Amino acid sequence: MRTNIFIVVILSILVLSAQIFTQTPEELETVPTHKNERGFSFSLATSGIGLGGFYRWALPSFYYVGIDLEFFVVRDDDEIQFYDPVVGRAFTLNDINRLFLIPLNIELKKRLFTNDIEDNFRPHVMLQGGAIFGMNFPKERQTRSGVIRPDDEFKFSYNFLVGFGVDFTTRKNFFATIRPQYRITYFPDTIAGKKNHSSFEIKLEIGGQL
Repeated sequence: MRTNIFIVVILSILVLSAQIFTQTPEELETVPTHKNERGFSFSLATSGIGLGGFYRWALPSFYYVGIDLEFFVVRDDDEIQFYDPVVGRAFTLNDINRLFLIPLNIELKKRLFTNDIEDNFRPHVMLQGGAIFGMNFPKERQTRSGVIRPDDEFKFSYNFLVGFGVDFTTRKNFFATIRPQYRITYFPDTIAGKKNHSSFEIKLEIGGQL
């Protein structure tokens, strides 16, 4: 249900944006550009944060095919951080796992409304799919019977992503991107206490055209 609401909201934003910025081809001041793209990204997810990089090759009809590599630091679902003003220290509760996810994806990007909107505002849709490697280094836990030292976990799986966003040109051949997206990540075996690590993300990109 939440996924459906997310998709409807993003589609509505894109449609409204297109209606606001749409112009006839004769009114456009800039000719649409279509070049290879590369850059760096920062992702804020419901389960953590990620850093990455990408390279995209321009295809006909304003399509791109690319490769995307990211590194995510994932927190526990029940993890709580708070600051105690009495002792002047920050504390974290339920911080059991130290999970890192590394997705390596092939992506397909399609620019929308190419001949209707000025070149400095570029709506697009993004699809990704590929392998993901998970590493979990659980922390030691003190119990009544002694210290528990869980084994480290290393798992491979697949992930898939869909997103809708906008590229903004900041200067010639450079752009910034904001893209809400949803990543489906499911491991056949449990890692960090569960199999399903899917999450919503807000992705920011800084890149250039080649």
